[in-house]
Amino acid sequence: MVIAYAVFIGGYLYVALIVIGTFIFNNTGTAMESIQHKQFKVHYSGNSEKIAERLMTITKQSYPIFKDLFRAEHDLGLEIFWADSEDWDKIPLCRYKGNYGMPHMTKGKGHTHAVILPAANIDMPDRIVRLIEPLLDVEELPEGDLRNLMKWLGLGQGATGEDLKKYLPSSEFYVDFLIEIVHIHEMMHDFCFEFGIPENYGRDGRKAWWVFEGLAQWSVLWVQRRLGNERWAGIHELLYRWMYRTGRKQRGNLSPIQYENYAWFHGALLEMFCQLEEQFGREYGPAVLRLLLEKMQKTTHDFVLAQGRDYLSDGEVVDIFSSVAGQDLSQWFKVKWKIE
Repeated sequence: MVIAYAVFIGGYLYVALIVIGTFIFNNTGTAMESIQHKQFKVHYSGNSEKIAERLMTITKQSYPIFKDLFRAEHDLGLEIFWADSEDWDKIPLCRYKGNYGMPHMTKGKGHTHAVILPAANIDMPDRIVRLIEPLLDVEELPEGDLRNLMKWLGLGQGATGEDLKKYLPSSEFYVDFLIEIVHIHEMMHDFCFEFGIPENYGRDGRKAWWVFEGLAQWSVLWVQRRLGNERWAGIHELLYRWMYRTGRKQRGNLSPIQYENYAWFHGALLEMFCQLEEQFGREYGPAVLRLLLEKMQKTTHDFVLAQGRDYLSDGEVVDIFSSVAGQDLSQWFKVKWKIE
């Protein structure tokens, strides 16, 4: 609650703002409750303090894992927003104003980044959930995976595939999903932006976007396993690979570059990284990331644009994947994923 008092002193008008129990972000008038630990801040709408505490905990736990993964030499500041539909458009750093519910990251000042998430406990982002529901075809989920997913979600022995389909779009699940999966995914984007892997590599808008999103999907597995949380690593893997299988059945073998359904796009990319990990081991992902960083950091954005080319072409990125694998993967990327 913000109370303004107009005070006339010596003919001048002064406005004193007394802020009671709120946080004003960047002096724009956006008021949200907040908690802070060192360079991490969590801002939240409504009665969401316990969720904010969970977000702070997962941020503090995940941060050193990311810093080690990137071999980062400096720290990042992180602003995390858990915003309802009323606060969403008021966030200065929000990139999806008028489009409530799309989780995303964005760059702040200096070495500060933000993660913006919908407050699903207050306002369910129904439009986003509707992207997921068509991809939950129980017939495409192997029986063993179905049992594991229901067990990890605590649905009980008598639960059926239909019970699972009803539970996944619920507020109860979606809050956990945003905290344990989506937030980590977005943190990976923050680190990629900070240390040299941009969202869009070149002039054509979405060039090599599959790398940016694929690394973020893979990072959830990496972080949750490092935290000893095989349950959420398993939920992430089974859920998205399930969506990929359903989407492939519905759409045919589209390339991940064809991302008309965001959930299917993410599912396809996790499938890609999981297949690579299954063939080359769990250290394959970190090795690809570090070689990619090495290649990207040899140039700068201004230099590349001056030369009129992308940072790295899709083919050059595939060469990095091949180099780490110790074998030529170009045909696999071309035939299976239509990337060359």
